[in-house]
Amino acid sequence: MRWLWIFLAAVAGALAGASLLQDPGYVLVRAGSWVFESSIAAGAISALAVLLTIFMVGAGLRHLISSFGMFGRWRSARQLSKSSDQWQRAIKAIAVGNWSMAADLLSGAGIPPERRLEAWLVQAQALWQRRDAQALASLLARAQRDFPEVHGDLVLATARWQILQGDAKSALASLAQVTEPARLSSAWAGLYAWGCVEQRQWDSLQRHWSLVDKSGVLKDPAFRQQMPRLRAGKAMADTLMAEGADGWRSGHKLLPKQWRSDPNTLGLWAEFLMDSGREEPAFELLEFELKKRRHPALVRRFGGFTQPKLQLLAIERAQAWRVKQPNDAELLLTLGRLFKANGQIDQARTHLLTAFNVIAGKQGTDQEPQDLEDMVLMELGRLATLSQG
Repeated sequence: MRWLWIFLAAVAGALAGASLLQDPGYVLVRAGSWVFESSIAAGAISALAVLLTIFMVGAGLRHLISSFGMFGRWRSARQLSKSSDQWQRAIKAIAVGNWSMAADLLSGAGIPPERRLEAWLVQAQALWQRRDAQALASLLARAQRDFPEVHGDLVLATARWQILQGDAKSALASLAQVTEPARLSSAWAGLYAWGCVEQRQWDSLQRHWSLVDKSGVLKDPAFRQQMPRLRAGKAMADTLMAEGADGWRSGHKLLPKQWRSDPNTLGLWAEFLMDSGREEPAFELLEFELKKRRHPALVRRFGGFTQPKLQLLAIERAQAWRVKQPNDAELLLTLGRLFKANGQIDQARTHLLTAFNVIAGKQGTDQEPQDLEDMVLMELGRLATLSQG
């Protein structure tokens, strides 16, 4: 059908051309004082030229406009490429621990809304590593004011860093700024409980524990390494609530069965009791557990008493246990520490050297942990310094 119309147009054009050749005619165009006169053929050619000119000018304008658009797209693509490159360099800086460089790189990169939290976390970590507490507090305040959607996560991350670096007091102050919705998360509940344990705020931990249970902190993999400390802290809080000489037994009964079988939890609990000046309940707890099993976490803490009466009593118990296990390096280390604390330097040296020889005789068998040898050598060094003094 299309070819038929083309054929008919060609025929009509040929007929019109032949007619014009026989009778060219003329065209007169008047506009005010301007007059245009020509033949029909010349008029048609002029009209065609005018239309062609208009078409070419329009095409040129469209190309020019699209050129501006292409420049904008090129500029946008270049900025995106530069931003992506800065993000990659920032990630590499983070991988080698250079958080300051990462923060500087991201400050000049385009930060899309979905990546705002990552950029703020990098800035917060850089400020924390520089120990610039004032700038970090300003950053948290600005996030709370301008970007409340990232403020909660930013505070939780900062609090974890602070607790890990031994600044639990600042962590608790930061966590207190978190709004109510975030406080129902296991992250906030776990960090607050952890901070209470590190600060030895047992009353606060006792009041807070219902939220720990409700939010599922003890099932959260993020707190797997802190589980013994949290459990021991709960036992310590229960002990203080019970008070009296039987306090530790009440705390022991309140511990779930699986916690009572964890030596690390029990050892930390004994440590908390000693730190609070309650060495007698700690002695009773450790003696009660060591009668059932000689776990290193319990044996080592048995050598940490400072009261002379308890030191002598602990030496007596440990020597009785050594009769059945004469080459137990953990017991020998504990006896060495107890003798040293009690002022019996020669006895302390004898037991520490024996412990070192036992460990040396088992090298290559992986029967003794490396940290045990390090602790024995450290105690021998302290003993040498004490003797020289």
